This record gives sequence, C-alpha cells and structure tokens, in this order.
Amino acid sequence: MNSKFATGWRQVALGFVLLATISMIASCYSVVAVPLLKEFHPTRFVMGLAMFVLSAVSALLSPFLGNLMDRSSLRRMMLIGGTLIAVGYASLSLATSFNHVLIIFGLFIAPANVLLGPMAVTVLLSRWFSRRRGLVIGIAIAGVATGSIVYPVIIQALLNHFEWRAAFQVFGLLLLAVTVSAAALVVNHPHDRGLHADGASEDSPAVKAARDAPPVSAMSVLTDPTFWLAAAVFAVVTSGMKGMITNLSPLALDNGVSATAAAGLISVYGAAGLVAKGGFALLSDRVSPRVLMFASLAGFAAGMAMLTQASLGYAAIISGVGLIGMFGGIMVPMQSLLMPRIFGENVVGKAYGLMSGVSLLALMTTPALFGLIFDRTGSYAAIFVTFVGLAVVASLAVAAMRMHPRYVAEDAGAVAALT
Repeated sequence: MNSKFATGWRQVALGFVLLATISMIASCYSVVAVPLLKEFHPTRFVMGLAMFVLSAVSALLSPFLGNLMDRSSLRRMMLIGGTLIAVGYASLSLATSFNHVLIIFGLFIAPANVLLGPMAVTVLLSRWFSRRRGLVIGIAIAGVATGSIVYPVIIQALLNHFEWRAAFQVFGLLLLAVTVSAAALVVNHPHDRGLHADGASEDSPAVKAARDAPPVSAMSVLTDPTFWLAAAVFAVVTSGMKGMITNLSPLALDNGVSATAAAGLISVYGAAGLVAKGGFALLSDRVSPRVLMFASLAGFAAGMAMLTQASLGYAAIISGVGLIGMFGGIMVPMQSLLMPRIFGENVVGKAYGLMSGVSLLALMTTPALFGLIFDRTGSYAAIFVTFVGLAVVASLAVAAMRMHPRYVAEDAGAVAALT
C-alpha cells in the first residue's frame, strides 16, 4: 500500500478507535448505572434522565458543531472531545447525588458525544474517500459495535476490583489515554498533506463536482422533504436501540439474570452490531441503500417483538438483543453514507448536524420513557410493542425517500445509478 493511500486508511483506523470509545456512553450506561442506583436510589425514570440530558444537550450542540466541522480543525475539536469525556467519567466519582450525575452528563459527556461521534468521523472520511465510501464508513463505524463488546467488560472488571468511585477515576484515565492519543493523529484534510481523496494523484471529477456544487443553506436542508423522512427513519431505530440498551441490565436483572450475565448481554449486542457493520461494509457499495434500510427495519422490529417475551428468560432476551444489535445496527453507518449522498459532500457537517439535532430530540426521550413505562406497568413490554409499530411506519418513509442530491440534473440514468 503506497504512503498516499495509507494515510487515508489511518484516518479510518483512528475513526474506528474514537467511535469504539464514544459508543460506550449509551451502550455501557446500564452497567454504569448499577452502582449509581445502589448509591443514590433514583427511580428507573430518573435513572433514564441521564440519557435524556445527554441527548438533549447533544441535540442543541449538533447543528452548531456540525457546521463548525465543515470549516474548522477537526483534529482540535476531537482533542477537546477526548479531554471532556475523560474528565466527565472521572467526575462521576465526585457525585454526591444523582443531580450531580445529570450535570456531569450535560457539561462534559454530551459535548464529547458530538465531538468524537459519527458526525465528526463522517466529515473526516468524506474528505479522504470518494470511491468505496460505504466500505470505509462501515469499517470505521464497526468501532461502535467493538466498543459495545469491549467497554462493558472493562467497566464491569473495574467495578468488580475497585470501589465504584475509584473505578470511575481509573476509567477516566483510560479514556484520556485512548481518545487524546487517537485525536492527535487525525489529519483534517488530504490537502493538508498535499494529497487527494482515495490516494489519487489529483481530485476525481466527482470530488471536483462536490467541491464546486452550489452552496446549500441550513434552510434548504430543513425544507427538503427527504431530510424529514430520513430523520424519522433514523430516529425510530436509534432511539429504540438507546432506550433498550440503557435499560438492558435492569431488565435482565428483573428477569433473574445475574449482573455478570447482564453485562455480557451488552457485549452480545455489540458483537451483533459488529457483524452488521461488517456486512454493511461489504454490501453498501453493491446493494441499494433502500433495500438495506428495509432489512434493518424488519430485523429491528423482530428484536423488539422478542423482548416482549423477556419473562421467558435469558434465551428470549439474548435473541431480542442480538436481532436489534445486528439489524438496527445497520442504521448507524447508513446515516453516515446517506448524508453526502442526499445533500452533497461539501455540507456533510451541516446536514448531519441538523439531522442529529432532530434525531436526538427522539433519543433524549426514550431512556426515561422506557423507565417510566416500567414504573407505571412493572414491565417494558408496552414500549417494545410501540417500537414494532413505529418500525412498520418507518418502512413507508424509506419507500418515499430520494437517494441523490436535490441539485443533481434530472438525468434518469444518473438518478437511477444513485438510487
């Protein structure tokens, strides 16, 4: 592999590491929440408010930070994000009430969630790759699933060997070492090294066309019907996944699963997601994104339906978690693939930021909503049934979505190739 091409692939590897780390905020929260439940005794609804705060603050920051990512140093922004997430988890050790936990998630962990998350990695990789973009995005976002496998084990091991406050301090140091080291190696743009996308000797016609495309305003994005259709589809799947994963350990414990086995369920979820990202990397440049989205919604709905039978025990729970992780997990890289495809490469940060802001409004409600349903009914079954229905409705939105930029000339052959 020549050095020009290798530099781009190093950005893929760095994106993988950063996404593996940032993914554990949601996927490991049910593990993190166990000592917090024992210490502060919040209701399940209040416990879910940490994810509400995370999503609400992320939603407010995403449009601003996404626009900034199109114009500023991604490397600098990622370094700030790495510092914030480390300080946030270390600061949990100082909490003396659950209100302090909510403040920490809002001030430190939520900004890091945006600065190190899929939006930042999508902006970075869209600059470095034009051809095989689905492949590289799939590989990088496989870090989300990998983090869901690795970090629950790390956190549970620390909690098993240290008092919980000390465990969070050690974990903060680990996060600092991983994220800051990776962010420091990020190269903002191929042109910073005298290089071009895909390791080519010059910019391809597609890259030049994207660079020279007419400017797209935030209002143009927000008035595009496809923006709202896509936002609805992504919101259904990602909010359902977040609500499930942040309540998974309590759900499992309520149904007779041990704490260690409950933590293992999160790793199963991550492993299933890793398979999904691998499949996405292999298929996304060959199969219509519409087909992949239909498959994702069908498998996600089946997993939610399976979790309505959690009272049957570990086998039912692990089956539901695996289906949601595998099929729902396709939507994370799909969002990264569709942003440049639908809106154009020169406004990836702006479009992704606006969509994240909308989607996160849904994400911020589901963890607490899952807890509220449990508090009222003694079961999560009703909310799982609700998401089965929402997945069916989202399939109708997929059928109506446009799969090319609005400004593409109305050439039937070109449009067909994009869809």
